[in-house]
Amino acid sequence: MTTTENASTLFKTISRRFKLGELLTEPDPLSGGLLHKMFLLQTTTGTYAIKLLNPIILSRPTARQKFIDSERIVTALAGEVSALPALTINGSALHQIGTQYYLVFQWVDGLTLPIHQVTPNHAELIGEQLAQIHTADLSSLPIQQTLAPSESPVSWDIFAEKIRQQGLTVLEPYLSDLKRIKRWDNEASSALKQWRGTSVLSHRDLDAKNVLWKSGAPILIDWESAGPIHPMHDFLETVLYWSLDEQNRVRRDHFKAFFKGYHAAGGRLNYSLEPALSAGYASKLGWLAYSLSKSLHLEPVTEKEQQVAVQQVLETLKALKDYEALCPVIKKWWHDSQKNTTSTV
Repeated sequence: MTTTENASTLFKTISRRFKLGELLTEPDPLSGGLLHKMFLLQTTTGTYAIKLLNPIILSRPTARQKFIDSERIVTALAGEVSALPALTINGSALHQIGTQYYLVFQWVDGLTLPIHQVTPNHAELIGEQLAQIHTADLSSLPIQQTLAPSESPVSWDIFAEKIRQQGLTVLEPYLSDLKRIKRWDNEASSALKQWRGTSVLSHRDLDAKNVLWKSGAPILIDWESAGPIHPMHDFLETVLYWSLDEQNRVRRDHFKAFFKGYHAAGGRLNYSLEPALSAGYASKLGWLAYSLSKSLHLEPVTEKEQQVAVQQVLETLKALKDYEALCPVIKKWWHDSQKNTTSTV
């Protein structure tokens, strides 16, 4: 898809395959994620969202199966929670034209919320949704139900060497934080190994950008990260998504409201907090490694994509340090919330 003509042909082919009707306007690019591209498609049968998947990511050996599995999860959960699965043809949601993979969604006229607009009520509703995901019986799905063994260790030293070789002074904060990064990585890896026998199938990235709000109710979108995760790990990451303010400070009323909603909907977490705190570094470190690869041209990127990746490295380093500083606060509030819950049972 290198020209306007090729793009037009692609969307016409998608529309024909899904019997969406004739295009009424040119596809409209939507702002959003950093991994894939979204377009608004208006046709004679309705309005749709088309997600064009990143070819580099889809070239990875397990990527296609992960997308297939994630859509199986959201489809199974659609009867339990307010979720938006992709449309299917012949039982499959993932489709391909040439080298381009894509998903098609019915358009939902909802809004995502910026962090400063998230209220305790929003947090409570997402807590309810997460509990319903965790308590759903998905054991019949033909996908891996347990946590996979840890992937090969990230070569943090190789990233440091590449930064020095390329003279990328803008990434010098990474070099300064290298020892801490290795410590966080070791802590996260140990926690995930400890938890390998217990998991649920969940969204795994349920932050504000992945929830649409319509008439005050949430609709959970972008399930591409769905898969097995320890419920305590999933809870802690999600409660922080809905409790942190724009300065990465935890808002106590949001934290308590999320906990209340989760517990009221039947969620139970009889697990130690310490491994969850350690596992909380894992997704941030994964994003750091991905952003470093793009920053250092270790995979094909445009100049603009490389610049965005550099900014993501710096922002992720800050997020990791902010998270480390938050851990003592989380411990206290967690124990307070547990006491309050116990006293009301």
